[in-house]
This record gives sequence, C-alpha cells and structure tokens, in this order.
Amino acid sequence: MSLHAQHFFTDLLDLPVHERRVIGDTCYAVVSPDSPLRLRIEFAQTIREREYGGLRLSILHADRGTLDHANLSFADHSTFAVRDARLGKQPGHDGYGVVRDWHNDETSPWIGAAVTPLNHAIQDYLKVWTPEPSPPSSADSARRRPDQLDTDPEPSRGCWLTDADFLTRLHQATPLWLDIVDSVLDDGLPLTQALTGSREHAAQLLNIPPAFGLLIEAEAAARIVRAAGLPAGTLRGASVAQGLSHIATLPIEDQHHLVRAAARETTIDAPTHLPGQTRPAPPPQPSLARTR
Repeated sequence: MSLHAQHFFTDLLDLPVHERRVIGDTCYAVVSPDSPLRLRIEFAQTIREREYGGLRLSILHADRGTLDHANLSFADHSTFAVRDARLGKQPGHDGYGVVRDWHNDETSPWIGAAVTPLNHAIQDYLKVWTPEPSPPSSADSARRRPDQLDTDPEPSRGCWLTDADFLTRLHQATPLWLDIVDSVLDDGLPLTQALTGSREHAAQLLNIPPAFGLLIEAEAAARIVRAAGLPAGTLRGASVAQGLSHIATLPIEDQHHLVRAAARETTIDAPTHLPGQTRPAPPPQPSLARTR
C-alpha cells in the first residue's frame, strides 16, 4: 500500500505556511517568506518495518540546522478512530492507529481519516516558532476538504433550510461520506451497515453538527438507490429501504460501482441557489470526472 504522501501533505493537511514541497514521503515547507525557518514533516516509523504511527515534525534553520523535533501520533489525535472502531481494534491490538506500506495497493490509506486534530496540533506547534504565521494561499484554501473548513459548524440563526452556506456544507459532506462508505465495503460489511455512522462522526469528519448526520446518511442512501435506477421516493417512504435491500444482494463490485456513481453525481449536482432565487446560467465546462 502506497502512503500517498503527495495527497496527504498537499490536499489534506492545512498547513499555515508560505510554500511546501513533497519529496518522496517527506514534506518540506517554507514557514514564511522572510523567515529562515523551514518545517519538515515525515511519517514516524514504529518498531516494525514500513509501519507508521504518526508524524515527526522538525524545525530547521537555514544557518543553525535542526532546532527542534516533535512527534504526533495518529492514535493520540484520533486520525483513524472511525476505521479502528469499525474493525473492532482497540489500543494494544495489532494495526491500531497505524498505517502500513506492506502491499501494492492503490487505495489511499487516508480515505476517511480525521486529519483536523493533526492540523490543529501542527498549527499550535508552528505558533511557538512563528507567532503570526502567514495565511494559506488561495490555491491551498480551494483544495481544503469539507472537514477542514473554517466556518462555524452550527447553522446561522434562523431556519437551516434557508442557510445557503450551511446547505452547501451538508452537500459537501455527502460525497465525502460516500467515499467512506466505499472504503468500508472493502471490510465485508453489508451496505446498510456501511451507510450508518455519520451521526457519530459528523462533527469530526464532516464539519456538521451530529444532529444533522442522519440527513447525510439518508441523502447518501437515496443517491445510491437512484444510481441503481431504482425509485427513491421520499426519505421516509419504503422505496429507499427496498432499493438498499436489493442492492445489498448484488456482487460487491457492483455495490462499489453504485456508491462511486452516487458520489460522482453528488459532486456534479452542487447547490448554487436557494428556493426563490434565480439560478445563473452556468459557463461552458468540460465534462467532469471523479477520480479516487
């Protein structure tokens, strides 16, 4: 399994730095344009070959060399809490809170990983050395995952159905949860069980209040049923349940295909207006494709 370091350091970690480069499995970052300090982040290996239990941070000075080290463990920052709970792993169990590079597998180990606590820890560490770090570039902000948004997780005052920003966040959470469902199916859980759980991890992974996690589960389920060409009806009707029961009898590869198709359609069908508002004419765009 590849560590997918480029994806992890560039797309997932929200580093308050001026510039970053990923070389091999190591990230090097320029803290600020006028600072001689550099940040190096590596995967911290356990006592086992090619098994990693966290991140090792180093502060480097252009003239004075290494100034400091810090270790951040995945277990202490709940990076794989969802994965390990799903697999029944607890502290002391083999594979708990670690990633391994043992097999040739193109599936990223970071799907469903909760990196927000790691982000906060890295930012706190940098504040010791740079009290006023430069903000991330607009390009980095555009690549942020939904669970890394800086917005308040609670909807604004008033009805959440008319809160455009909050509805956008709910919409962004659905394809992310479908990605997690897709990875959970690989562990042999039936589709109906794989869909549940967003209410427990909504705040940490999806940046929405736990009370709205059920909406994400219901929307994800309806999207999968519609991707199969089956009627979904209303979320409280019997059509979704009947559709899921049918899909659960299909071969696992067919289930994967439907989950990915649902995620792809959810990403394309982004909300652009509230009821009563005029939808602007979209500019011509090339066809979109979702990659994993």
